[in-house]
Amino acid sequence: MVKQYAADTAAPETPTIILTSAVAWDGITARPQHFARGLAERGWHVLFVDGPITWLSPIKNRDLLDRAWPNPPVRTLSINRTSEGDAQSSTGSLRVLSPFATLPFGNMERTINRFNQRLLALQISHAAPGPYILLSMLPGSADLVSFLHPVASIYDCVDLHAQFPGFVRPPVVDLMEWDMVSQSRAVFATAGNLYERMRQWHANVTLLPNAAQTEHFATTASAPVHPLIRELPSPRITMFGGIGSWIDQTFLCDLADARPQLQIVLVGPIETDVSRLRQKSNIHLLGRQPYGQLPQFLAGSDATLVAFNPADKVAQSVNPVKVYEYLAANREVIATPIPELQKLSDSLWITATALEAAQAIDRILAGERRMPDAATRQAFVDANSWNARVGVIDATLRHVLPVSVHAPREGISL
Repeated sequence: MVKQYAADTAAPETPTIILTSAVAWDGITARPQHFARGLAERGWHVLFVDGPITWLSPIKNRDLLDRAWPNPPVRTLSINRTSEGDAQSSTGSLRVLSPFATLPFGNMERTINRFNQRLLALQISHAAPGPYILLSMLPGSADLVSFLHPVASIYDCVDLHAQFPGFVRPPVVDLMEWDMVSQSRAVFATAGNLYERMRQWHANVTLLPNAAQTEHFATTASAPVHPLIRELPSPRITMFGGIGSWIDQTFLCDLADARPQLQIVLVGPIETDVSRLRQKSNIHLLGRQPYGQLPQFLAGSDATLVAFNPADKVAQSVNPVKVYEYLAANREVIATPIPELQKLSDSLWITATALEAAQAIDRILAGERRMPDAATRQAFVDANSWNARVGVIDATLRHVLPVSVHAPREGISL
């Protein structure tokens, strides 16, 4: 709770939350976008900073060429506002900053990262006035702090960043993450492994898993089947999310071979070589699809899938958003045994092999359910909504603010 001011105290300033994300606003809609929109709806001013790209990025992906020199670099988004009597209950705002392309190798050389973060601080200062609160999801933001001078910093640890493939030097990324944590007033972690890692570095760490926009995925029950899968024969099993190095392609190919009549639908951007998957006539790679249309894919699915490779270090620390979305849509979930999903084994079909997954699909098609009764499932879904998660972030922000700044008024119910 922010301290109250005496009558003769100068009016406190209203801060802008700078949310540095690993993904772009127009990428896969997940935790960063939900946090940004949810906080804006609670009255905060939020500047969402798109995940960085370098001058090498358009060479690997031509679709990123427009992001190298974005025009315009800042855009304002609409937010939901609720009313209490004649007064609006939210005066927040949400804007997106698409930074210019940066120098490559920032995750390999700290000097390069510092240069990139200094340029980013200049862009932020032109996009939004201070004071700032930094809500970072990137280790590299450790070097942004000294240029941005936020009144408070919070680190949200969502991945084991040092283990991602590409131009990454793990000791450099680990040290940046340690610096980011040490400069933060509070730390969040999405998964148990990340929570334990953060606890070694900070006294105020909160486990805050991912969640679902429950109202959106509840529309699955009445949604039409998406045109892209409407003509595919049943049964169909669907998986959302990026297809990267953490996906177990052997598992998917073996499942396709074990049940040739099964149509495996993969919805998400392709971020690695998928030539093996393309060879299977019953595996369908549909690429990234609009977030608003995802319930239509679930409406046409007999079950859902999470096929992370349990041996992959990134996968071992992932708390998949898609699982909460599947459960909010009242769909049965088949999942490989990564640590975060084994915690939900009472509600999921945990399968270590493609044969076990095929047998689970047979049982689901025969009418068996692993999901709990309707009341228990709904209680789980309600407790794991983005609205609930944003409430935790909102309360933390209010708690860590110094008295020189002003938080939006409390009591907004969304």
